[in-house]
Amino acid sequence: MSAGYNTSGRNRILEFISENSARAVNVSEIHDALKEQGTDVNITTIYRYLEKLVSEGQVMKYVAQDGLRAVYQYVEQDHHCSEHLHLQCVKCGSIIHLDCHFMDELSEHVLMDHGFRIQCRNSIIYGLCEKCAGK
Repeated sequence: MSAGYNTSGRNRILEFISENSARAVNVSEIHDALKEQGTDVNITTIYRYLEKLVSEGQVMKYVAQDGLRAVYQYVEQDHHCSEHLHLQCVKCGSIIHLDCHFMDELSEHVLMDHGFRIQCRNSIIYGLCEKCAGK
């Protein structure tokens, strides 16, 4: 795939990530989904395109809960993901944007009392969502 062209494979990658924007997905999931749709894109191409989308700010990259691989999430235009933390359910994989005034208070406390500036971009806290915690 040439860097300047939006090929069918690239479009399908972006489409899959945007359709699954409520959760983080890994490269294997993307690869398997594309194969099921009849689009054969090799793993290296998926990684390269995801890194391009990350550098453009269209996709966030996180370290997966197991710490062994990366997961990716589509960034909605109005979410300002670099300005807040994210919560991810360890059971269903859903991602919650912690976009509230508490983030300002937390960031200020950590900076003033601990001398540490929180970098929200790519930061995630793991736990159970309300739905999964109730099961």
